[in-house]
Amino acid sequence: MTAFNKRAFLLGSIALAASTAFAQPASDWPAAKPVTIVVGFSAGGPTDVVARIVAEQLSTKFKQSFVVDNKAGASGGVAANLVKQAAPDGYTLMFGSSSTLSIIPTLQKTGYDPLRDFTAIALVASYPYFLVAPASSSITSLDELLKQGRASGSQLSYGSAGNGAVNHLAGEWFKHEAKINAVHVPYKGDSAAVTDLVAGRLDFAFLAGSVALPQVKAGKMRVLASASAVAGRGGEGVPTLGDRYPGFAAEPWNGLMGPKGVPEPIVAKLNAAVNEIMARPDVLARLGPMEQYAFTGTPQQFTDHIKTQTERWASVIKTSNIKAD
Repeated sequence: MTAFNKRAFLLGSIALAASTAFAQPASDWPAAKPVTIVVGFSAGGPTDVVARIVAEQLSTKFKQSFVVDNKAGASGGVAANLVKQAAPDGYTLMFGSSSTLSIIPTLQKTGYDPLRDFTAIALVASYPYFLVAPASSSITSLDELLKQGRASGSQLSYGSAGNGAVNHLAGEWFKHEAKINAVHVPYKGDSAAVTDLVAGRLDFAFLAGSVALPQVKAGKMRVLASASAVAGRGGEGVPTLGDRYPGFAAEPWNGLMGPKGVPEPIVAKLNAAVNEIMARPDVLARLGPMEQYAFTGTPQQFTDHIKTQTERWASVIKTSNIKAD
């Protein structure tokens, strides 16, 4: 055997061994080691809470640890860029959000492409925003808000978690559809906006149920409408904005993803597991008090949802001329 042929034989053997080693995890996954689920937001937020419930249930189902690792920053961009570079072996996953996958890439340049750089595995859950006003306000209903917002010389104010946040985009979309005058007041997160809303320094806001409903229960806020795509959420008598403005829905969602190239058997195994978990009454009972709802489907439906959501928010961003900070 010539030196060249020996070298070619060795390289071929190495490549075969590497491919065999890589194929093994697809059949035995997740036996080799714990699985890390990277969350691009701080612990305790809506995305993190659902991720931890799913991780706990996956750990039980597969008899292997699924560990949540919070890598907050850039609206999930820090986590996305980290997972993008991980090995596509199913041991590093991302709990992606609508902000990370459909909004931020439309607002600014990112180091990742939501469709090209990741493997969509499973949609998990969504939660509606609610249109709320201070309990002390003269705005006691959706119709009253519209009346005041359309009055000559009137200008309402609404708060959000910051420029480009889902509740900022929802506010601008609502302004456009409802034809009201309202100025946007951005905050660094929802908590500061809640403080000013409760104090009456803002007229309204779109807030997640987990944020708004405790304030409503405490008598500090009033729910005017639901921005869910599903009617009947938020309590008896709460109108759904989509009934008045067809297609209107501000409903952040999340889903499990991996780096590009996760083997199909692992994707199928995870997708089936998540769908099974999110259909269980005990899991739904834990999500209900937080106004979180199961939102599942196939990997292809996940990919399609990213596309349609990106188109929807891109239209809102363009119409309202929204710019990132």
